[in-house]
Parts: sequence; C-alpha cells; structure tokens
Amino acid sequence: MKKKKQEIIEDNRIGNDVKSVKDKQRQARKSRNIKLAVMCAIFSIIVIIGTAYIVVHSISDKEKLREQGIAAFKSGNYNEAISLLQESFDREQWFSEKMDADTEMYLAACYMRTGEFSKAYDIYFKYSTKSENKTSVSTDKIEEYLKLANALDQMHSGAIYDSTISSLENELENGNSSANLFLGICYQYQGETDKMLKAFNQYADVYGMNSYVAYQLSSYYIDKGDYENARAMINRGLQTNDMLYIDKLMFNDIVISEAAYDYEEALEKAERLIKEYPENETYRKEYDFLYSRINMDPEPVNDGSDEE
Repeated sequence: MKKKKQEIIEDNRIGNDVKSVKDKQRQARKSRNIKLAVMCAIFSIIVIIGTAYIVVHSISDKEKLREQGIAAFKSGNYNEAISLLQESFDREQWFSEKMDADTEMYLAACYMRTGEFSKAYDIYFKYSTKSENKTSVSTDKIEEYLKLANALDQMHSGAIYDSTISSLENELENGNSSANLFLGICYQYQGETDKMLKAFNQYADVYGMNSYVAYQLSSYYIDKGDYENARAMINRGLQTNDMLYIDKLMFNDIVISEAAYDYEEALEKAERLIKEYPENETYRKEYDFLYSRINMDPEPVNDGSDEE
C-alpha cells in the first residue's frame, strides 16, 4: 500500500532531523577534540618552556659560578675562589657529577694555596680510588697530591718529629720510594737542604717531576744563584701535566731571565704568564715593570732646550 504524500514528507523530515542531529553531534565532538588538542598543546608548551627555563637557569648559575671561581683562582684570590666554587658545587643540577668532581679539584688546589692542607687532603682522598675518580685528573696524580697534602699538613701543624723522619727513612730502606716526597718536605722544614735535594731528586727520578718539587728546587737554586740548575728544574716542571704550582714555576722562570738582564726574554715570559693568569695582581705588576723597562723613552721629557 503506497504511503500517502504527507507520510513521505514526515519521514523525510524525521530523516533530515536525525541527520542534522548527527551532524551537530559530529561537529560538537570535533570542536571538543580541537579544544582538547589546543589545550594539550598549550599545556605542553608551558611545561616545555618552564622546564627549559629552570634547566637553563640552573645550568647558567652553576657554570657561571664555577667559571668565576676558576677566574678568581687564577687571579690569586683563593678565598674568593673557594666561596664561588663551593657555591657552584652546592647547586643541584642533573648530569653534573663530572663537572662537580673537577670543581672539587679546583677547590683542593685553592686549599693547597691557602695552607688549608687538611681540607685539600679530604678532597683528594675522596677521589683517590679509580672507582670513585670522576675527575679529569688521573688517579696516580691524585694519589701524589694526597701524599703532598698530608706531608704539608703535618709540616704546617708542626707535627714533624725525629720519630716521623726515622719512620719515613725506614720505609725508604724497605723499598717505599714514595716516602722521598714526605722526607724532602721534612728535611726542608728542618733546614737540611742537602738531604732535601737528595730526597726530592730521588722522588722525581722514580715518579717523575711535579710542579711542587720543581718549584721548591728551582727556588732553592735561584737563592743560591745557580740559575742553570734552577732553569733545568723549571723546564722539567713545565713539561708536566701538573697545574698545581705551574704559575709559580713560570714566575721563577721570569726571575732567572731578569737575573741575566735579558729583559726582553723576561717580558715574553711575563706575557705568557698574564695570558694564563690575567687578573693576578702580582703577575700583572711584574709585566708592567718589564714593559716599562724595555719601552722606556731614551729621550728626557724636558731637556732644557726650551729654556732661555
């Protein structure tokens, strides 16, 4: 039986209404999805920007403090360097373990220069085993620094006695050649220079030269006016990878050139020194002195020719 025209129209209307409702539902879902996607994108961007800001800010502060501390160390302002380096070390940052370890190496070097040898010893001891050494310094070198810090700490505290020397001499007789480093410092403390020279030289022959021994020996020879041996010690020290007292060695090298009245050579060496330690006031003054000596105007400012 055929539908009446009115029924057909009604069916079409209902169909259109259903389709319209479905279209509206699809549009609503699409709109919700777009809004949700936009909100997620905005939230993600905010999180990324916030995280990046925090990370960059943290890295900038930590590394900036470290760089300032190293600059202060090179300028000879060791207490300022200690404060900056310690603050850098204390700042928390992901993946900074190696950088922190090297920062502590600079801290230890500062303590060695300020005479706080026990603090330097504690740091060197912390990294003295291969499993714990995260620094760029070899474990053998750290072990050497550890012995040096221990010896200087005992000398500084006045804890070097005849029994100490006797015990070290027994170790040396039993084949422990590393005792020569401690012995050399003991002999130096007691003013027994001949024994000091022997101990330091024997240590260097077995374990290689380091900047401390080279500095002490070169200073001794300079005081004696033996510039040939002084320069030999300096050259050996400068060839090491040991930066602990390298600036003092470079300064001694300048002193030798000055003693030979070779001011041009001394100035060249001073230029290299202040290039490495540009903010060090002592080294800057030495450079200025040598520069003014070489570039001194031979003509007097006023030779009296203008006077009537």
